[in-house]
Amino acid sequence: MKTEYGGHWMAKSESDIFTPRTGQVIQAENGTQYFVCGNNRIKISEHFAAGGKPLGDLIVDVVRHTAEKAAST
Repeated sequence: MKTEYGGHWMAKSESDIFTPRTGQVIQAENGTQYFVCGNNRIKISEHFAAGGKPLGDLIVDVVRHTAEKAAST
């Protein structure tokens, strides 16, 4: 694959396009959890309930709620 950069064509390997990274959850001494991936650290402040709805169902609920709200205005 080649990409145009500044008017020049540069060869690009597939590995340059997408390099998957895996992250890990760590817990600080004070109990705060963080998701760490590369140089990024995100504080985890909310958790899904173990017996709760799957993520796909939550997304459907959000879309339906947003559509209903837009239709009523």
